[in-house]
Amino acid sequence: MATPALGHAAEGQVTARTLHQQEFAIEAGALATVLNSFATEAGVVLSFDNGLTEGKQSRGINGRYSIDQGFAVLLSGSGLQAVAGGDNSYVLLPVAPSGSLQLDATNVTGSGLGTITEDSGSYTTGNTTTATRMNLSLRETPQSISVVTRQQMDDQNMQSLEDVARAATGISTVKGFGTERPLYYSRGFQVDDLQFDGLPSSVTESFSMDVMSVNNMAMYDRVEIVRGANGLMQGAGNPSAAINMVRKRPTREYRLKAEIGAGSWDNYRTQLDVGGPLNAEGTVRGRTVLMYNSRNSYQDYADKDNQLFYAIGEVDLNDSTTVAVGASFQQDNSGGYDWGGLPTHLDGSSYNFSRSKSFAGKWAYLDKINRNVFADIKHSFNEDWNLTVATNLIWSNSDFLAQVGYHTKDTDSTMQYWPNSARYDDEQINLDAALNGAFNLLGRKHEVVIGTNLRRDRLQYVTGSSSVNPIVDILDFDTSTFPKPQIVGSLTPSRHVRKDKGIYAATRLNPFDDLHVILGSRLSWVDYDTQGPWETDRFRENRKIIPYGGIVYDVNDTTSVYASYTEIYKMQSNYSVDNKLLEPTTGSNYEVGVKNELFDGRLNTSLALFQVDQTGLAQVVPEAGRVCGPTRDSRCYTEGAKVRNRGFDAEVSGELMPGWNASMGYTYSHPEYVAGSRKGDTYGTENSPQRLFKAATTYQLPGSLDQWRVGTSVYHQSKLYLNSISQSAYNLVDLNANFRIDQNLSVQLNLNNVFDEKYYTAIFSQDTGNYYGEPRNFAVTLRYEN
Repeated sequence: MATPALGHAAEGQVTARTLHQQEFAIEAGALATVLNSFATEAGVVLSFDNGLTEGKQSRGINGRYSIDQGFAVLLSGSGLQAVAGGDNSYVLLPVAPSGSLQLDATNVTGSGLGTITEDSGSYTTGNTTTATRMNLSLRETPQSISVVTRQQMDDQNMQSLEDVARAATGISTVKGFGTERPLYYSRGFQVDDLQFDGLPSSVTESFSMDVMSVNNMAMYDRVEIVRGANGLMQGAGNPSAAINMVRKRPTREYRLKAEIGAGSWDNYRTQLDVGGPLNAEGTVRGRTVLMYNSRNSYQDYADKDNQLFYAIGEVDLNDSTTVAVGASFQQDNSGGYDWGGLPTHLDGSSYNFSRSKSFAGKWAYLDKINRNVFADIKHSFNEDWNLTVATNLIWSNSDFLAQVGYHTKDTDSTMQYWPNSARYDDEQINLDAALNGAFNLLGRKHEVVIGTNLRRDRLQYVTGSSSVNPIVDILDFDTSTFPKPQIVGSLTPSRHVRKDKGIYAATRLNPFDDLHVILGSRLSWVDYDTQGPWETDRFRENRKIIPYGGIVYDVNDTTSVYASYTEIYKMQSNYSVDNKLLEPTTGSNYEVGVKNELFDGRLNTSLALFQVDQTGLAQVVPEAGRVCGPTRDSRCYTEGAKVRNRGFDAEVSGELMPGWNASMGYTYSHPEYVAGSRKGDTYGTENSPQRLFKAATTYQLPGSLDQWRVGTSVYHQSKLYLNSISQSAYNLVDLNANFRIDQNLSVQLNLNNVFDEKYYTAIFSQDTGNYYGEPRNFAVTLRYEN
């Protein structure tokens, strides 16, 4: 009974022994001897019964760790844990048996990881809530989950969500129209929503990424990605993935982190992250992150300026209730904005332009401002029941002036360019309330969550075009001489309003110590209203039931096998031959797999076989002509198409051995039409490679070289193609090295695309939408952490 009590005390006061790291060099030996040596060097008092350590050995420790991390390494595989008490003391106790209540943690506590990855030094996490809103470990969740931690983001110098997605297992990233419109795909389908602390925000519209700012990761602790359908929490969308960006929270101890960086193409960056208690009792805490980045580009005329302000405050109203309020402001100004990309020959072959080539024009730009206000209140009724109410509000504005080109008829290098202008306003409001608890049934304890969420997204914009559309020979033309266009006539307005609301419930039943069943469902409503020059209509879906089911069997203390079924649905905007709106598509995800949790959760492995189906997809009825839609001048469709994707994921993440972190993932998928007029054809060949391999690793050198941490990352994807245009399989290799100058100061070098691979990040058509990836480049970061 002492274990949960002491664990709760440790969770309530995250002290310097979990936040600060120091050097240890203790050889392997008898567990009792090694533990006593460690406690002496760490300056803590360790109490234990000699019978617990009798006959047990420890592999020792060599490297830089916090006290709790050090105990985790030394006790790995021993069945014991060091539980923090008061007055700088620890008690050695047996690990709680499987099935006992696991308390949430804010960092490394006892011998396992918590939910927050910052300061854990790890490439994995202890618990996630993205899939079910229940606090479960990766092994306890019957779906494929990847987590990109704060440590991995720092090691690989990830600055944007696009950087994170490129490193995450099973996620492919391509450019939409425009270099600032990254699109994310998983299991063959596009990701429709991005989540902030578990609350989804829509990016489904064609221009959504023009106004949504995800260019800086400085304010996030980690990114959790659940692959497959996620209808239980998200509502409508594709059976692709849920990408959840989890913000940094205030710490209970004062901390300061500052960075300055410089890199290729005059890339300069400064960052300040400071926070801690604001009163003597520590019941009021705050945190602020400031960042400024200015850089040019490998592309002609392109440059970018990015600013971030993030602030959050927390107040403990009493022992049971905590309120948090935060806000962020991001401003991105992109000059020389490349909206159209590069053309190809009419036969689809590449012109083999230099990667610096751009047809954007010096006057092109995309400017956007993103404002975000969020808040939550958490109240614990008792040990088992707690309520969380959260809201997230986003106001975004952007405008651009850019151009796109098209081949003139029957010509290969002569193109006509069409300048366009647009101004966007996006408003997203989200509210979620969830009651988590536990109950006893048939002599066993089970968990449950009941919640509701509402969201509203209003995107409105005006577009205009130029009266002059220049025709040029792209092989004999200086693009810097493109004249700045004059937008004429009245601007064309459009508006899209989406409203989602739902009620969800899920329970984790534990009929036996080694068997766990998760059952859930969502009752969902969607209302979508669109008004524009080409269509004006309203789509509704009421009381849609979305099921969720999973089963997990613990083979032993470290290995589980699982099976799950999840669903999601998506509205369609096409009309049938009788001019009725098509029924929503249904996405389903079948998955079986095995997961391992090693070294007290510091290393996670998984292997999953999946089948993803999307049924009810629209296919054109050519013989009907253009007699459908609100204005009776659009093509007619039927719901006869179905896509199926079968494949597998394999992933390893965490600490392979003390000081050696790794994240490795391989994905094979093969989406194809299994019904409809295109039955047998491969689906999504232009954005979903059949094979993806991603690996990243860092190693803390031992002995006299222990000030160095070195690493590498490898990226491989198979061929992409669309009609006659293709991008062959390619490989990217990055290197990084970190030198610790003293306890607080370090310098890091990142070298990207070491072999200077030339490749397209996206392909689209002979006219436009083809974008080169970055050439070889470097970044140097000087980092201070107290």
